[in-house]
Amino acid sequence: MKISANTKVSVLLKDKPESIDVIASINKHFKKLKNPVLRKLLAPRVTISDAAKIGGTTVDVFLNKLQEIGFEIDMTKSEKVKSSVEKNDGDSKIFTKESIVELDVRPNIEAGNDPFKIILTAIKELPDNSVLKIINVFEPLPLINHLRDKGYESITERPEEGVVHTYFRKAAQVSKEDLPEIKLTDFSEFEMKTSEFGENIKTIDVRHLEMPEPMVTILQEVEKLPEGHALYVHHKRIPQFLLPELKKRDYIILYNEIDENNMNLLIYK
Repeated sequence: MKISANTKVSVLLKDKPESIDVIASINKHFKKLKNPVLRKLLAPRVTISDAAKIGGTTVDVFLNKLQEIGFEIDMTKSEKVKSSVEKNDGDSKIFTKESIVELDVRPNIEAGNDPFKIILTAIKELPDNSVLKIINVFEPLPLINHLRDKGYESITERPEEGVVHTYFRKAAQVSKEDLPEIKLTDFSEFEMKTSEFGENIKTIDVRHLEMPEPMVTILQEVEKLPEGHALYVHHKRIPQFLLPELKKRDYIILYNEIDENNMNLLIYK
């Protein structure tokens, strides 16, 4: 059977039941799949690519292991998926100013019940300007992807072994009144200001990150900036949701648009 990064785990198990032992051997995170309840919840919804992200490994490692038991790798499809692991980990402190509604789904899982509908109901009933905190035993990547398509941003934390907290918030539009002043600069002016900082510049690239990771990464980096230093950011766009947070911290933002998918930002005080 040919498989790729987009193959569902349930398809693997149906074709070769021994796949569960091979997957569990990759690292300790996948041993959870030996639990029939978790396997029932995850296998139909999770692709090899998703499972690699959840387990903190790469698609290549996953495929190579499965190849050892007779699966054939469809490289034409697998090459379209990045083999690097994209993290959804972040800092929940950006949510602390809002009311957090907590939902622990571990009892549901232990009872053999699928918490998906319960979570969606909680999301539907979530008050405005609130955050839903899901307490789980694994990163709910299928749920994260589903709610991202519905306009929700998320952050995942692992406070202890075997416990995962995932925070969901509706990505609301930012009003013009909340936006900080944006210095419109042409290339020469942008470069001149950049040169003033000389070596006192920290450069980061967030173009490859999924929401809300660019915002989380930038906030973490500006907090570490020494006095008189600036943060130079390679971004895909003007980060609208980040601007109010920077405004509260009294930062100035200059930006230089390279093209529709590339924006350079200079952030400083």
